[in-house]
Amino acid sequence: NVGDFEKLFRAVKRLFIDGYEFMLVITGGGRAESRIWKLLNSLGLSQIVTIVPRLELWRSALAAGDIFIQPRPNTVFNPFLLEAMSVGTAVAGCKGGVDDLLIEDKTAVVFNPDDELSIHRALRRLFDSPEWTRQLARQAQQYLRENHTVSRMVYSILQTYRDAQNRLKR
Repeated sequence: NVGDFEKLFRAVKRLFIDGYEFMLVITGGGRAESRIWKLLNSLGLSQIVTIVPRLELWRSALAAGDIFIQPRPNTVFNPFLLEAMSVGTAVAGCKGGVDDLLIEDKTAVVFNPDDELSIHRALRRLFDSPEWTRQLARQAQQYLRENHTVSRMVYSILQTYRDAQNRLKR
C-alpha cells in the first residue's frame, strides 16, 4: 500500500534536505510499485531510493545495510525484523502492532508511523550517533540470544500445550 510509505518518504526527504547521505532500499514490488515510484518522483527521491524484489539471500542483504525500518505496525510476527536484528542491523520500528522485539532504546528506536516528524527524529538519532546505533544493534542481538533461542521457543510451545492440557482436565 502506497499510503504505508508516504510519511516515511516525507521524513526521508527531510533527512535528504538536512544533508544526510544515504540510500533507501525497499523490498517487494508488485502492483503498487508504479504508484510508489510516482510518489518518490513527486518528492524528488527517485535518485536515493530503489525498489528490489524479495531476495532469496535476504539475510545477506540485511547484513549489508545499516538500518532496517519497519514503517507500519505488523499484526503478525515479522521475520524480517528478527533477521535484521540477528545480523546486527540497527532497527527503527513503529509503535503499535504485536512485536515484542521492539523495545524502545534497548533493541530499536521507535516512532509513531503516522507522524512524519517522529519518523524523522528517530532516523536522525541513528544517523547522528553511529556508536550508539552500533550499541543498539548489539543490544538487540543480545536480546535475541537471551529471549528468542530455539530451545526457548520449543519450551514456550510445550508450555502452551501443558497449559491447554491442564485446562481441559479441570
